[in-house]
Amino acid sequence: MKEELIQALESFGLSLKESNVWLACLELGQSTAYDISMKTRLPRTLVYDILERLIDLTLVSVTIKDNKKYFKATSPKRLIEILKDKEQSIQKVMPILENLQKVEGTKIPEVEIYEGKEGMKAILEDILKSNVKEFLRYGSARVSFDILPIFMEKWTKERIKLKIRARYIYDDTKEAREKIKVHKEALKLVQYRFLPTQLESPTAILIYSDKIVFSLWTKELFAVLIKSKELAENQKKYFEKLWLLAKK
Repeated sequence: MKEELIQALESFGLSLKESNVWLACLELGQSTAYDISMKTRLPRTLVYDILERLIDLTLVSVTIKDNKKYFKATSPKRLIEILKDKEQSIQKVMPILENLQKVEGTKIPEVEIYEGKEGMKAILEDILKSNVKEFLRYGSARVSFDILPIFMEKWTKERIKLKIRARYIYDDTKEAREKIKVHKEALKLVQYRFLPTQLESPTAILIYSDKIVFSLWTKELFAVLIKSKELAENQKKYFEKLWLLAKK
């Protein structure tokens, strides 16, 4: 039975050790890293690393009692929810991918998928490494500072140091305007405008160099990066049209 469970979890995307740790959390209920280490017979330092990965995937939650961390597996149904979130994200960009498939004279774009906090960090760091003078962004309200506060603070300082400008189009919501007030310092070298809420999008889109990133900053951090000069140019033109519609 356990072998069948392990195979199913590996098909989901977990490694053998991640599968064993998650199953141990499921069986033990709320438990310490020591308890999990004893049950899985894995070194406690390795268990901590695996738990961090499972927390990023929202498969494990952590609470602190008396200065001690306790870990607990989330509902097994979360596995299905994660798969649905991924499917929805892919569905959003599917029309673009299908239009490019086997189009004569068009170079097939490179597509990469990023997950979790480390995936989002990798994309943001790529912007700094791309030698761009400006990048564009539109879609849902920024929550990157809520999820990656320390990283975003350092990233913003580096962006300003490199004199990389940006233009943001936000959905015109109370939440978006409040976040801008809180993170005013992070908007140096940034112009921003607002779109009516009837055009509200749950997805954030980044455009820089010859790349487009469709990202979801929800329970499951997930992004699809498409590298295509033609697509990036089309998205830039679309952004400019939205920019004219947006209000200051």
